[in-house]
Amino acid sequence: MVHAVILDMDGTLTQPVIDWKRLRSRIGAPPESTIMDHIASLPAAEARRAEDILLQTEKEGTDHAPLNEGVEELFDTLDRKAIPRAIVTNNHRAAMQAVIDRHQLRLDAAFSRDDGPLKPAPDLILMTLEALGSTPSNTLALGDGRYDIAACQAAGVECVYLTHGAPTLDHEPSISTLSEFLRFLS
Repeated sequence: MVHAVILDMDGTLTQPVIDWKRLRSRIGAPPESTIMDHIASLPAAEARRAEDILLQTEKEGTDHAPLNEGVEELFDTLDRKAIPRAIVTNNHRAAMQAVIDRHQLRLDAAFSRDDGPLKPAPDLILMTLEALGSTPSNTLALGDGRYDIAACQAAGVECVYLTHGAPTLDHEPSISTLSEFLRFLS
């Protein structure tokens, strides 16, 4: 039985609107490096400039990011079943909070990259388990990317992979739409 749910934000709860390829180009991040690793490798002044561009891009994206179809039904079901839920995102806290406020998401906890090491590290997932008073064995996560899955696996939490009908990873369990996630809650 599921006692808690951990949700990714971009691409899972909200439609992805950030042009990551353009962002990478603006800050000079090579394709083989993560954006945050690239920023960490820069001299201080360049790193500050790149962080500012990243935050501005995230804020602009989240200011306009619509919810994915099925989010309201998911939250209504979680409310009805009294299942605590949290967001774990690699976004900046300000961008995450903008989405939470704009869409009035009912959450018990929310963690961003400002709270600990980025996914795929398990730290944010482990912090979330503690905040929700849950354990890996009775918590279910939902994410749309390899870092979501890797972070959950490292923390011992099962992660359902949301493919939006176009899987790019070989992972089970997987679903195409948010409404399919509801079957995991019964």
